[in-house]
Amino acid sequence: MLPHDREAMLDVLATVNMTRVPSPEMPDFGVGHWYVAEAEGRVVGLAGFRLLGPADEPVGKTMLLAVEPGQRAQGIGRALQELRMRLMRDAGAVRVVTNADRPEAIAWYERHFGYHRVGEVRKLHEFGLPDVDRWTTLEASLR
Repeated sequence: MLPHDREAMLDVLATVNMTRVPSPEMPDFGVGHWYVAEAEGRVVGLAGFRLLGPADEPVGKTMLLAVEPGQRAQGIGRALQELRMRLMRDAGAVRVVTNADRPEAIAWYERHFGYHRVGEVRKLHEFGLPDVDRWTTLEASLR
């Protein structure tokens, strides 16, 4: 991610009601590692992660994954997810945690990446689906 990508990233996030960056739930893009997908010279997708816990046993924590509606179903989201899972594994993380509120996203994580549900967490404000007040917490092994 380059600094000039910020507005384009927020534009993609607006398509899924996730523009509260920074916020109590989502730090700014300066926290963690961020990657964008481009098509024809413009940002069409993004994904981020950070590492939590001790340096010798970090846990990967995903932060936002979104793809522009017109670019979905082309493998962009999957490529971004595979990239961040590989990078977290390479950094020494043995598991990854994510939060999601969209049933189709939850099913996608479970079906394609081996995540399983481990709990729920209350949203601090409207973010994502406006009629869902909780995040489903999912976890997967990176081994």
